[in-house]
Amino acid sequence: MNAKIIMATGLMALSLTACDSNRLVAPKDQGVCYQIAFPKDQKPKFNVVKRDLPSIEYCAAHLDRVRIDFMRLGSPRKELVGSFQGTFLFVDARGVKIGQTYEGPRFQLLAKAPDGRLLVPGAFEQEKPDFSDVQTLPDNLPQKK
Repeated sequence: MNAKIIMATGLMALSLTACDSNRLVAPKDQGVCYQIAFPKDQKPKFNVVKRDLPSIEYCAAHLDRVRIDFMRLGSPRKELVGSFQGTFLFVDARGVKIGQTYEGPRFQLLAKAPDGRLLVPGAFEQEKPDFSDVQTLPDNLPQKK
């Protein structure tokens, strides 16, 4: 009975290890910012964007610049993925999110201000919708009974 439990536990651990081997892992090179390309039918490619960066915020700014340059060239992609020292960065028009894994949860690192700058979330007042104008309902709606 104990041998079956030990063997089953070993097989489960081996299967979990096999799943982790297929995960995308970001390089942990010190101070190097990467943009991740996903060529069709190939492994993801890590392209160096900038070296000797002091922090992840600088990498986020460089990746946002690359995203804007790609869009100016006519790229249909609105989002860019990068990495910095083992952390994934997800850059889009609303800002930059980070995650420790490619598939896992993402957390807001920087938000896009109305003037286009990347700022710490909460450092600027975001525009709130104006609900002060009263909207009238159309006359042809069914009446409640």
